[in-house]
This record gives sequence, structure tokens and C-alpha cells, in this order.
Amino acid sequence: MTEWITTREAAQRLGVKRTTLYTYVSRRLLTRRRSGGESLFDRAEIDALASTRHHPGSPLGVLPMRSVRSSVSEVREGELFLRGVPLADLADEPFEEVVDLVLGDGPALAIEAPAHLTALPLDRRLAALAQWAGSRGEWVGPAAAAGVAKGLIRAAPAALGGRTEPHRPIDEALFAAVAGRPGSPREVATLNTALVALVDHGLAASVVAARVAASARASAYDCLVAGYAALAGQLHGGIGPSALAVLRDGPPAEPSLPVPGFGHWRHPEGDPRADAILARLALVEGAAPTLARLDEIASRTERRPNIDGALAALVLTCGLPDDAAEVLFQVGRTVGLAAHIVEESEEDPLRWRAIDPTA
Repeated sequence: MTEWITTREAAQRLGVKRTTLYTYVSRRLLTRRRSGGESLFDRAEIDALASTRHHPGSPLGVLPMRSVRSSVSEVREGELFLRGVPLADLADEPFEEVVDLVLGDGPALAIEAPAHLTALPLDRRLAALAQWAGSRGEWVGPAAAAGVAKGLIRAAPAALGGRTEPHRPIDEALFAAVAGRPGSPREVATLNTALVALVDHGLAASVVAARVAASARASAYDCLVAGYAALAGQLHGGIGPSALAVLRDGPPAEPSLPVPGFGHWRHPEGDPRADAILARLALVEGAAPTLARLDEIASRTERRPNIDGALAALVLTCGLPDDAAEVLFQVGRTVGLAAHIVEESEEDPLRWRAIDPTA
């Protein structure tokens, strides 16, 4: 029996605007029916098309997660919403307030960063902090992930080599820790926007990894570590060095190859997260050459900058270490990971078991 879904859900599943759906109908790629004055689409056709469409940089063979519902974020008509609020309305809000919006206003667990973490590479310290903190004291279940995440975020500047200053805004403390110097107000504001933009982006690989761990009722710390492990992948949060190389050396000579930092399969019309960051970065002194380089590559490749390209531009403009993009990704995404972990703790356990279609 055919299951018909609304235009809104169909567009969300494909990551396109509604007008693009109608283009697919005109090309006979999709079937549309009208009911009660609303257009409806065959869910099976939508899922089949989603599995075969490959925007630049899109993953191949994406598994449809049909039973997963989340209120953490959604992409609707190309725009990103966090807890139902458009990113455009949150981009300039203090990161701490967005954390409370997504995780609630509960208290943070007290976590102190041990001195030995500073001997690790910058992009490994937050995961190591979570693992270290989780090995001390009593077991903390996935339902308490919000408090754990807030504690990790507060301790992150110290773990990254900065100073522990409880009343200093996270964006200021984090910039100083990563850059080794205080940031200008506009640099700090851009970093703040980046953290907000990185909070969540649906069922990305890191979120799925964290939810799988939560489904097995791992501790909140271990669930976050699972998310950080997936986030470190070179096709996820660890893509920063590749995006930096494109900005420094130019895109691949072969035009059909994916260009790290440009184009996104969920945002064929442009990544709203990148737009928010670059609008802020444009106000930073000395950003013009990097932004011009972004525009040049976008024109050559016909692909607009995505979140990774925007982070690479931030790193270059502010003179941050090459692995700073992944660090910012980790801190910002800690919020979304924790929110998903809490959600998963309310579901039936061990539901993430795949079935071999050949069995």
C-alpha cells in the first residue's frame, strides 16, 4: 500500500526546496497527487530518489532511518532550525544561551581538566577529557548527558591550554585557549557564531554513533566519546585540514571530484551555517583576502562554501592552528550530541540492530 507524505516531509527527506520537488515531478522522477488542496508524494519514491541522488560531497548509499524522530534540529526548505528556532535568529546569541535552549537550563556537572591533557594533540583533548572524567566517580547514565555536556564545555578552555575562569564567556575563553592570544571582539563574535552553527545538523554520523551507544545504555561520557570518535573521521569533523588545503592551494584539477569545504548535499542552494559564519567573518579586520579566495573557488567550482569552508576561512583569517576547526566542531557539537543522547535514553533500548537483507 502506498504511503503518501506531505510536501514538507518529502523536501526534508531529499534536502531540497519545495520548488525542486515540482521540478522532479515535471521530469517524471516523482509522482504527485492532490488531496485536500495539498500535494502529496509517494514515500517509497522519495526514499529511492534520496538513495540515488549524489550532490557534491554527498555520502553514497545512505541508510534511511525511518523510525528515528528528533526535536533537536531539522532542515526545512534549506534552513536549519534548532529546537524549532531558525539558525538566523540564533547566530548572534551567546553560545551559553543556545546551550540552554537545546539542553535546558539545568546545572553543569563539575568537571576539571587534568594538566596531563595538554600533552595531547589539540583535537584529541576534549574526547580524552570526557573519557578521563567518565572513569572517575559514579556511573552517569545517558539521561544525564545534558549536565555532562555543560561540564565538558566549561572545562574545554582549560583542557585546550587556556585558563580556568568560571565567569568568562565560553567564546572568549575558547578563542584565547586555541589561538594563544585574546581575540578581538569581532573575532570572538565570529567564533561564537561558529559554535552556535555547529550545535546540530540532524542524524549525522557522530549523532548516530552517540545514539547507538545510548541505546545500549552506555554512560553519558561513553556516549559522547562514541560521538567524538565518529566526528574525528576525515569525512566529518576531521575534514578541516582538507578544506584548508583547498583554500591555500586551490581545488582539485578534476572538476567532477568533491571539493572539501564547498557544496553540501543537504543544502544544494547554500549552507545556512556557512552563511552565518561568513557574514560575521566579513567584519573581522584582514578577512577580505580569504573571503575573496572563497568567492574565487566557489565561482570556479560552481559550489558555494559549506560549513567546513567557512571554518577554514575563520582559521586562516584569525591565524588559528590547522586543527582548530575540528576543535570548534567538537565543542559546538557536544551540545547536539548530548541532546540526542538524552532523547535516545527515552527510547526502547538496543533498537539500533540492523538486519542483513540477504539473510
